Amino acid sequence: MGGSFIQKLHISGKGEYTITGKYDEIVEPEKIVYQVNLGPATTRVTVEFREQGQQTRVVLTQEGFPDPTLGKIVSEGTSESFEKLAELLASPVASAD
Repeated sequence: MGGSFIQKLHISGKGEYTITGKYDEIVEPEKIVYQVNLGPATTRVTVEFREQGQQTRVVLTQEGFPDPTLGKIVSEGTSESFEKLAELLASPVASAD
């Protein structure tokens, strides 16, 4: 597949982190699989998109944490990101008149 990314994250109460990753698999419109280097560990992430009527359910699975503390920090950051995405998607879109 190929491709890579760099992402800066700010996790409330934990600080700012820069992560890098590379894509292993993209199956449109079903899933994205990638490896992400979190510094102390490289984990495998699978993001699945499942149709549910008029909506799409997003299922994120991350594997390979060497200890529960890192897993908890990443889980909190992921939850915060999904909350912000939900807020963004719920807000009215400004029209370009």
